[in-house]
Amino acid sequence: MLLLSQRRLQTAKHLTMVYEFEDAVRALDDVQLVAPGPAPHADTGVVARRLMNGGLSRAGLPRRSPPWTQPSMRPTTVAGHHDLFFAVFTDAHQLAHLHRLKGWRERSTRAVCFLTEVWSSAVEADADYYSLLSQFDAVYLFTPQAGPALRALGAPDPVFLPVGVDAALFAPVPRAPQRVVDLYTYGRTSPVVHRQLLDLVDSRGLSYVYDTTFQAKVPDHVEHRALMANLLQRSGASLAHRINDSGHRLIRTGGEESLSSRYFEISAAGAVVLGSRPRTPDFGACFDWPDAVVELPYDCQDVEAVLEELEGQRDRLERARRHGVRAGLLRHDWVHRWRRILEDAGMSVPDRVREREALLRSLADQVPAGSGAEQVPAHSDAA
Repeated sequence: MLLLSQRRLQTAKHLTMVYEFEDAVRALDDVQLVAPGPAPHADTGVVARRLMNGGLSRAGLPRRSPPWTQPSMRPTTVAGHHDLFFAVFTDAHQLAHLHRLKGWRERSTRAVCFLTEVWSSAVEADADYYSLLSQFDAVYLFTPQAGPALRALGAPDPVFLPVGVDAALFAPVPRAPQRVVDLYTYGRTSPVVHRQLLDLVDSRGLSYVYDTTFQAKVPDHVEHRALMANLLQRSGASLAHRINDSGHRLIRTGGEESLSSRYFEISAAGAVVLGSRPRTPDFGACFDWPDAVVELPYDCQDVEAVLEELEGQRDRLERARRHGVRAGLLRHDWVHRWRRILEDAGMSVPDRVREREALLRSLADQVPAGSGAEQVPAHSDAA
């Protein structure tokens, strides 16, 4: 199998999830990783690409390189023959790298990709990039509302696929660290809630860990994911709100809803998810247990009262924790996503996939039993 990775081109923090998925696939299957670095003379090439892309666009022709603000991939030729080509794309412009990967389609029996973020309102502007999806046999989407717009450009019928998590890394088993951090949040955060939490640090001694830099580059994605897992395993709760709770995001999404990887990461680590539930059936399919999200509105004016009420509901929160950890292990590990892709392609499932699933089941059996029935199915339509 041939796996195209952007890891030597882009090291933004939010991409560490993608590289974790790629590493999981490499551990589960026989993979040849192709991860070219930036093109030679990248600085001077920026000017050339800016002129070339501008000229092509004015002529009504497709762009053949990423926008000048993005890195361009070093030209690379594929060797050998592969039963499957697989790639994860987080932005439309990354598809342009396919022009520089010579022989990728001719030397692959099947080609499959996973798009982690596409909004219908943006498809037309990037139609020249998305039209390259017509060369794939299967396209998976984490934002399924964009499916019809991509299909109109020739993409095979896009299929919803949730993101996942390295559940063995994130799960607080077999060792359960003490949850010494009251609340940990990362990425987008409500400024209203954040300000109140900072006040509670001073007035109540709340232990609150949060990001102070954004759009940061991460030189080692493995180390960063381990840090996230470490912090979430030691946190009582973490924040996750609907994308469109933040008004300025509506410009990007056009009002379409989607899940966030944070729901998967937080719950898999056994922290309580505080925030809001996305208004989409995909959320209910993936997070179908009581208190998968404990409501804390994005514009909540009395965060202290919400936290005080939850302090008296320890049993409720512990049930939510157990559900989240078991669901991560039995349904939302990357192995479940890879099995789905292989089965859809009619390909055999490697023994390493079954071995990983067995490991996850053994870890799930170590999650402390609760007082009520807390069975989480090992498979669901979402997985």
